[in-house]
Amino acid sequence: MRKWLPLLVLNFCILAAVSWLAAGATPAQQSATPTPPPPTWTPGPAPPKTPAPPVSLPGPDGGQIELRVQFAPAWWQRRTVHWQELWTVIQWQDRSRNWHDVEGWRGGLDEIVNGEGGKTWWVIRADLGKGPFRWLVYDRAGGKLLAASQSFNLPRASGQTVKVRVELGP
Repeated sequence: MRKWLPLLVLNFCILAAVSWLAAGATPAQQSATPTPPPPTWTPGPAPPKTPAPPVSLPGPDGGQIELRVQFAPAWWQRRTVHWQELWTVIQWQDRSRNWHDVEGWRGGLDEIVNGEGGKTWWVIRADLGKGPFRWLVYDRAGGKLLAASQSFNLPRASGQTVKVRVELGP
């Protein structure tokens, strides 16, 4: 009997496979919904919500404010953060001369072109001419303040862009 046991098991397996194939089943049909693999990472907290910069140039319904960040040559050599980590915040000043963050106008730089960083925000028609405002640049969100701009007002008319410049030293 022991000699026939392996042969019997083999014949049983062949018979089961033939029956299964004759029924037309395929491995994909056997499992209706495969179990997804377990996640390999846990998402962190969502980034602060900020409106996307405008896709086109200012139109008839508003203007733009544009930050230009000049990097001192030594900054690139001594920097402890990458430009992608820099965080910008716009503040407005009340009648008592206190500064307050503008909730929607904060975020990282949009670009670096020829060693100069840029960030642009759209200004709706209802806010044209308002001020004063200032732009702050931090080493990261919630981090150390690196630069603060001079105060400025929003564009006075539709289609205008107000450019604000700051310099980051070493």
